[in-house]
Amino acid sequence: MVSLTTAEQEAWETDGYFIRRGFDSAENVQAMCDELVDLIRADPPSAHGGVPGYLIDGALYVQPEAKTPPHAVNPEDFVAKVFNAHLVGNTRDFAHSPAVGELVGDILGPDLDVFQTQFILKNPGAWGQPWHQDSHYFNFDQQPQVGLWLALTEATLENGCLHVIPGSHKRPLQRHEPDLRPGANQGYLEIMGLSEERSVPVTMKPGDLLVFHSYLIHRSTDNVAPSRRAAMVYHFGRANTVNLAAPEIQKLQAMVTSWAPVLRDGQTVAA
Repeated sequence: MVSLTTAEQEAWETDGYFIRRGFDSAENVQAMCDELVDLIRADPPSAHGGVPGYLIDGALYVQPEAKTPPHAVNPEDFVAKVFNAHLVGNTRDFAHSPAVGELVGDILGPDLDVFQTQFILKNPGAWGQPWHQDSHYFNFDQQPQVGLWLALTEATLENGCLHVIPGSHKRPLQRHEPDLRPGANQGYLEIMGLSEERSVPVTMKPGDLLVFHSYLIHRSTDNVAPSRRAAMVYHFGRANTVNLAAPEIQKLQAMVTSWAPVLRDGQTVAA
């Protein structure tokens, strides 16, 4: 049984997030990571001539690092993110598991879809992502969405864990400016002028799960450790959500989103 506890409900309302420690096993999350790394190695960035992104099997969108990490050797070392991992294998099974459906359904209701996922590798030397709100990228008629950030490796201060501002989900969407750092990854935006006094680092062990509101202001820092900080990020929305973005934006979003039913009338939908 994974229904929200009273403490989690209060944290969701007050802070905009909570952490479920040990939600999945270290063995399962390692299997997720290994499976996705194998897909990258079978179709590496080097086979695509320096493009900003490419598809694996017509479904998974691979985004190489804009700035090559200094110690990159293997194909996966050159990759920032893989989108739509919820369409394959172990990462798909996680999204459609009863435990996930019940957890997110307690927040969003009995009719639930997963619409975007990111396998984030955060290799040694990779930069962090500036302060942002996920709903800035999701111009939908039904708000909010729920994010699940599943640690596939340890997330520490040194390897670039997330930082959040508790209670910031109660603010409206903030103005986001382009990330002007030379070599910043495609799509990175930044909320300028934030006070970081109340920010909290979210350190995690493999299998820990951060559940967060799509208006929560958060960021990650640079990976200055010698090892990767890998995570799977899942975004869930209510069924029959309508995308209000302009057609040209929706065309871009189509590469990195794929809506799939997870719950209908409170019942888990098989992958």
